[in-house]
Amino acid sequence: MGDDPDHPMEPEAEPTLDIDRHLKYWKMCLQAPLPNHYLSNEGVRMTLAYFIVNSIRILTPAPTETTPSTSPNPKPPLLPPTEHRRLRQWVLSHQQPGGGFAPSSTLLSPPTTTPSSGGSAAWEAETGASEGGTTGTAVANLPATLFALQLLALLADEGEEGAARAFEGVDRVQTLRWLRRLQRGDGSFGEGVSWMPGKGWFIGGGYDMRYCYIAVAVRWMLRGDVTEGGEGWVEDWDTVGLERYILGSQTYDGGFAGSSQEEPHAGYAYCAIAALSLLDRPLTNSTPFHPNKILHSGIRNMPALLHWLASRQFVYLEPPPGNPDDTEEEEDEDNFLLPARLADLSLSPAAERHVACNGRCNKVADTCYTWWVGAALANLGRRELVDWPASRRFLLDKMAHRIGGFSKHPGGPPDVYHGCFGLAALAVMGEPGLAEFDCALAVPVATVRVIEKARAALVEAGRGQGAELAKGAVDMGLAMRGAKPAWLSTVGW
Repeated sequence: MGDDPDHPMEPEAEPTLDIDRHLKYWKMCLQAPLPNHYLSNEGVRMTLAYFIVNSIRILTPAPTETTPSTSPNPKPPLLPPTEHRRLRQWVLSHQQPGGGFAPSSTLLSPPTTTPSSGGSAAWEAETGASEGGTTGTAVANLPATLFALQLLALLADEGEEGAARAFEGVDRVQTLRWLRRLQRGDGSFGEGVSWMPGKGWFIGGGYDMRYCYIAVAVRWMLRGDVTEGGEGWVEDWDTVGLERYILGSQTYDGGFAGSSQEEPHAGYAYCAIAALSLLDRPLTNSTPFHPNKILHSGIRNMPALLHWLASRQFVYLEPPPGNPDDTEEEEDEDNFLLPARLADLSLSPAAERHVACNGRCNKVADTCYTWWVGAALANLGRRELVDWPASRRFLLDKMAHRIGGFSKHPGGPPDVYHGCFGLAALAVMGEPGLAEFDCALAVPVATVRVIEKARAALVEAGRGQGAELAKGAVDMGLAMRGAKPAWLSTVGW
């Protein structure tokens, strides 16, 4: 009857995002033990905490971000100020004396003491190595360091003072020195670095575009505008070398991979684009949309990149009914192929009601790729290449779970990774009720403003520490000599 012009089919109602239901899911993730299938993620607790807290912030934007709150009885926040402080202390407890943050509390152990090293107190400030070679502390890595800094900003107390104190306790100088040691000669970054007695530093983690992106994000969040020779200045790493490495990793078909000879991947494409964006991003610009010379003039084949990203979208088809005896996972069912019969092919708008994204050619739909593809195109200023209405329907009709959160594939259980990036994708689309989202730093725009204030306060505190040290040295000299030159009075000492 739907094809009869005298009896047109009623248009299907647009799905809605049940914010209260999703908040209940994230409250459960925050306050109750996670299901047993998360046991394999025990070593990346910092990552899980980022997914949970970031999702709560996306779902609970400040009233000034959209429209003023009109609720006469606002609900108590899921993250009250007391919880902010507790979680911030937990994050800071993962900071390592050699720089960076460890990924999990279970990887932290009491410092060992040897006659030659004196325990963790013997860490050398520039290299991060101890004299005895053993410290009893965990190895910091790049993902944990980024998530730790993002969490500190996400957990900042309200107001200007709360934002300025968000990075309080972060060893900015040592973290930037540690970051510089993670760069290889070809410009790429590893995940972590270990001191090998007699051999020097070993950079581990393989060649992964994600580490390159994270390194740039950490640099943008911490470096600031300190000039060479100024207080708090740290030698920068080779940004030109990293730019060359990223740009040289574009593949023949326009995508990005670990190298130009590997298979392109939507997640790598996002990381490459976001990294190039952040390399050229002003320090006080709370949006990635700015004139970017590196991004728009450096990419060798921009038309091919745009085509490759746009081609990750496909009309989602319901998988055929499975055999009850079939042991294959549902996520492996083809859902991007043409119908079995040409007669079933339809060009009607209803056929394109749901549009999904994959990460590589000939792969199935996955919630997170709506984020990786959509955010990558948004960072390039080409949002119009995404079918946002049909992508939204796919997320809300097929991937949103009845208890809240999002699953990896239709019919699967929700999980914190896909739950977070499902919300992030909707936020990029401008979903009503969600926080405005930053496509390059993967946190709400309000949190980016916190990062800017926190970075400025951290840099200023470093300058103040330098002044205090200088004043202390002068006072010590005066105590020894008993004289005060006239010029000291003019500077207030």
